[in-house]
Amino acid sequence: MPAYKRILLKLSGEALMGDDAYGINRATIVRMVQEVREVTNLGCEVAVVIGGGNIFRGVAGGSVGMDRATADYMGMLATVMNSLALADTMRLEGMTARVMSAISIEQVVEPYVRPKALQYLEEGKVVIFAAGTGNPFFTTDTAAALRGAEIGAQIVLKATKVDGVYTADPKKDPSAKRYSTITFDEAISKNLQVMDATAFALCRDQSCRSFAIIAMPISDIRKNAETKMGKSIEALKAELQKIRTGRAHPGILDQVQVDYYGSMVPISQVANVTLMDARTISVQPWEKGMGPKIEKAIRESDLGLNPSLQGDLLRVPMPALTEERRKDLTKVVRHAGEDSKVAVRNLRRDANEHLKKLLKDKAVSEDDERRAQDDVQRLTDRVIAEVDRLVQGKEAEILAV
Repeated sequence: MPAYKRILLKLSGEALMGDDAYGINRATIVRMVQEVREVTNLGCEVAVVIGGGNIFRGVAGGSVGMDRATADYMGMLATVMNSLALADTMRLEGMTARVMSAISIEQVVEPYVRPKALQYLEEGKVVIFAAGTGNPFFTTDTAAALRGAEIGAQIVLKATKVDGVYTADPKKDPSAKRYSTITFDEAISKNLQVMDATAFALCRDQSCRSFAIIAMPISDIRKNAETKMGKSIEALKAELQKIRTGRAHPGILDQVQVDYYGSMVPISQVANVTLMDARTISVQPWEKGMGPKIEKAIRESDLGLNPSLQGDLLRVPMPALTEERRKDLTKVVRHAGEDSKVAVRNLRRDANEHLKKLLKDKAVSEDDERRAQDDVQRLTDRVIAEVDRLVQGKEAEILAV
């Protein structure tokens, strides 16, 4: 029997970005949905309020001169987009979700009607509340408190990147202290920024039974480390691709940019780059007149290549490497591999420190923390083995005559 029958979960739009700079990271939203599914499988009724900060923030728009009400309405539309993405991901994961919007967009989502929302929850559907409260000047935190009160949620949960309520942002202030419990009045008087004061006041006035901050679980710590280690591998691959060997491959020109009507763009965006033979790259510009510009860009790059323009076609021969040059390049490759290993080990350290903090705060058991550290170590070993494989492959390619 679950401790809470009906739950309202508040998610930030920024959480959907994962490690991306903008938008929705597919792996991140799938992971979120899978965790919500685990809760619904326990028999809990789940409603979700999601922000739109990964697409647009009304407060940010207002701060740069845009009319605040207009900016807030744009933010509401961003939450609708996130809600649709969340509902569709739930559908793909075998769940049933309903999006209900506080502003009328009937061709896209149904309007919020409280009795209908309660019916959906009782039927076991996940209800996603979009467009905040439907009014400017109110945040999605306030919408979460409002919808939680309306549906009679037993607890309002806010998912965040820290593991509780602190006196200050622990990422900015190392001396910040964590509260084990705190009242709504205390949170308001201390001006804590975990939620806005309006949301806290609404929870207090409506006698919300409980409010809690949920932090990144152990599974997320491991997946976060895996994602970042994967990016280290991709960065190494890109770095190794820049290193010229005696053999031709189109990727060697990926970093060369050419002037195209005043903008610097990669060669691949203005020409077809293919192999003529094992030691020659062919570059066929899409527009007449681009050949000389591409030739100049390649010649002035640090690749040491000497292209020749024959009509509209560029031939880029790969000069043979001397034995001494091959040895120098293998040193460069090994150095890149070591840098990649250092980055991976730093990610392991960060993950382990996060796990130790969860243990210190008694958020996980010693056994769970130890198993998670072992899992992170196995992940690290596997990624470092992949680094060694890439380095050895590149060295063999350089030394091949």
